Amino acid sequence: MPALGAGSIKKSRLRKLDDSAQVKVAVASGVDYFKRRCDDQIPTVIALEQAIASKDLAAAKLAYIESRPPYEEIETIAGSFEDSDRDIDARPYSFDGGEDDPDFRGFHKIENLIFAEEDLDAAHPYAVQLVESIKRLRGELDESDRFNAEGQFGGMVALTNELSAKKISSEEETWSDQSLLIFKHNWLGVNSQFIPFGQMVGADKPSVIAVAVAHRDAMNTLKPYFKPGVVAAAPYSGLSNRERRAIADASNRYRDAIIVVRDEIGVPG
Repeated sequence: MPALGAGSIKKSRLRKLDDSAQVKVAVASGVDYFKRRCDDQIPTVIALEQAIASKDLAAAKLAYIESRPPYEEIETIAGSFEDSDRDIDARPYSFDGGEDDPDFRGFHKIENLIFAEEDLDAAHPYAVQLVESIKRLRGELDESDRFNAEGQFGGMVALTNELSAKKISSEEETWSDQSLLIFKHNWLGVNSQFIPFGQMVGADKPSVIAVAVAHRDAMNTLKPYFKPGVVAAAPYSGLSNRERRAIADASNRYRDAIIVVRDEIGVPG
């Protein structure tokens, strides 16, 4: 009988982990949350398309901002639906032709056309496409074989890391100046995926408590920039370097706490 290589052993262990009833419940619970958030997302992008069609620039800007939160949570597991993520949330640097590339579409194409170019006629076809992309995503979230513990932890770690390593530069919402809104919902999305695994491990376990504390501390760095009942955040351009550094540090601590629990469970990193 041939000896198993390290890669085969790793895959075998991962299959056993994913076959665990507790892990299956945790994975499904996280995805169920995102199904609900996608259901929330559909009417907001329809409202965005309608606001753009009305040719009311102020209404279009508000509708854009109010449409952003759900997907910025769902983005946590974007690696499980890469084509849809590209259509919904890619930035121009992802395309060879940059802003002029014919495949560049979605939120950030619309953001530029509304906030920078103020061209609602040009934005409208992209808003129609976005509605269809979100509806397609909702169907993909029902395909359970797309999702597993490795993908969910990988997404949690990648998104908290991306926030501090890249999004902190303000590239996330360059034209709308709403990067803080994105940070908030990225962290809420990560939290939604971690909670079922934390419950599986034990909510009173020190490592799980450390993740909850890191999440709370991260969210607290954003509190001064939001008003009750208002979706929009304060303009990110108004933050000092010290304030930005505090947000980035909080995301790094959150990432590191999640990695500890991931490793305790035995999910590959």
